[in-house]
Amino acid sequence: MSNINWGNLFNNFANNFNQSMQNSVIRSANPLATNAEANTLAQNNTQQTQSLFSNSTQQLAQTTVELAQLNQQQTLNMLKELLSMPKQFEQFIQQLVTTTSKSSSEIAFLLLSSTLNMSQLSTLLQNSSKDAMAKLYQMMAKYSQVGVDIKGSQLSEISKLISFVMASSASDTQALKSTMLMYLPWLPLTDPEAFKLEIGKHLEESASASEDSITILIATENYGNVKTDIFKTGEDGIRIDMTSSQTFPIKDFSVLIKEISKQYNININISNTQKETFNKEKVKQSQTKVSMHTSPGVNPFLLLVSNSVIKIIHGIDEKANLIEARKEKLE
Repeated sequence: MSNINWGNLFNNFANNFNQSMQNSVIRSANPLATNAEANTLAQNNTQQTQSLFSNSTQQLAQTTVELAQLNQQQTLNMLKELLSMPKQFEQFIQQLVTTTSKSSSEIAFLLLSSTLNMSQLSTLLQNSSKDAMAKLYQMMAKYSQVGVDIKGSQLSEISKLISFVMASSASDTQALKSTMLMYLPWLPLTDPEAFKLEIGKHLEESASASEDSITILIATENYGNVKTDIFKTGEDGIRIDMTSSQTFPIKDFSVLIKEISKQYNININISNTQKETFNKEKVKQSQTKVSMHTSPGVNPFLLLVSNSVIKIIHGIDEKANLIEARKEKLE
């Protein structure tokens, strides 16, 4: 199913409906119209209105079907649409720091030298949640006017997610956690065990040389625990210290990280320490879990890199699952 622009769908429907009603009033109020002309205008208005209702009903009926088919990622896309949040995490982080258009390298330098305003983030989520709930209720009311009831389980879930985001905005840590989870669609937004976030002192000596650092521990299905320490090296560099099992494809990880390095024209150095081979049969991890710890001065560029690191490791883990599934089919 293609992504749905819920804001446009609602606005177009409402605008078309209002325009039809306005035209009807204007034409009916024409004092120069004969009885025959008035009857003709009335018939045309009736036909146009019926056509509008018919088209809207068909469109909304299709929307009802699509709502029932939404998966986790599409649900989060709808949530972000209602919250007026960008589709990509990088866009969201950039908007928090700057409102002007800049090149990728300028953005990287600006983000590296900035600290995320956690109070601003919390306020943004709170206000966006209130607006999102109002949009949702307006949408449901407009749909009801044409006899389409879309109060299904999916919209109930969206309403719960909006309420959850609003509640999380009361805490800086929870606000940041909810924001990151909205851009990691395979991790449940409301599951406290799937993603753990702490903001506090440095956990590792390797990261203590930098004021800004983030430590991520990812429990994967196929490679065991993968740990990354991400921290600044000067004003224009990033270092990633990784600890993983011997089976983890560090070359694949490095290639994908280098793409970020090229995109933002910034140095990203990677080191890898390998542990013993992970015994998948002995320790079966049913789903990816993430624990993240960031230093008090939350650096927006390190958050951006962290988001990419989590996605890359999850993607590598999913690729291994697909390869294994194909092997099983061939056997």
